[in-house]
Amino acid sequence: MFEIIIVRGDDARAFLQGQLTQDVERLGDMPSLLAAWCNPKGRVISVLRMIDAGGPDHEIALAVPAGLAAAMIRRFLMFRFRARVDLTAAGDAWAGQAVSDDEDIALLRSLDLLPAGGGSAIRARGLVAVDIGAASRSIEVWGPAPAMQAAGLQFRRPLSDTGWKLALIHAGIPTIGADTMEKYTPHMLNLDRLGAISFHKGCYTGQEVVARTEHLGRSKRRLMHFRMDAPAAEPGSTLEHDGREVGEVVNVAARHVLAVVPVELHGEALSINARRASPVPLPYAIPADA
Repeated sequence: MFEIIIVRGDDARAFLQGQLTQDVERLGDMPSLLAAWCNPKGRVISVLRMIDAGGPDHEIALAVPAGLAAAMIRRFLMFRFRARVDLTAAGDAWAGQAVSDDEDIALLRSLDLLPAGGGSAIRARGLVAVDIGAASRSIEVWGPAPAMQAAGLQFRRPLSDTGWKLALIHAGIPTIGADTMEKYTPHMLNLDRLGAISFHKGCYTGQEVVARTEHLGRSKRRLMHFRMDAPAAEPGSTLEHDGREVGEVVNVAARHVLAVVPVELHGEALSINARRASPVPLPYAIPADA
């Protein structure tokens, strides 16, 4: 489902501060935060999760979609210049799991690894646990493989890749893969509503476009959750309304999709490949003036 990139070095945080939409300094208060990496035109290359990896070098782990770590490292290093920073793929040295089963959540509680809820995160036993903010509680757990083993995290029913994707869809959190890379601005993906953008930090790649959208106070197209009558979509599938194409699927899990569509259609039933797609409320509000 995800791979981990480890970012270390004296300039690691300053380097990421100049690349990501999130304020890296906030990791001092919250051990995990969503962020985006944009190109100079303000289009999202990746939505990723920053994790305070701890350790003597204050390393930062970046959780990115599986299969993209190597390409992202190469692209990041194009911007390194003289910065004292190294980026490496963690491979099997790190692990991530997600759970929603009541017994598994009780296990996390017994280990002081249960976040308070509502998108919060907690650090304990060398691990970081994140409540992703879905209506049905789902918790992600991240950390070095030895810490996972030492904590005795033998989950009864960990989420499969499909189950994890579905939990993220219900949380309204997009995942950007190779087929959707550099297509959308952060506002189109609702990253401003997910707290993945800092509007008070210094410059970063794509910042001018992101700030302009925020200043104007609107994005005509936004991410929405739909449920299809039957599985009939993949990333890139189009949504139609009254016979015209109006949007594009970003993520799919079973009958559920996240899609970018015009804001005025967020309450409308659309169609995907001749299948009805009914709107499902997101767990966060879209601005009325969007």
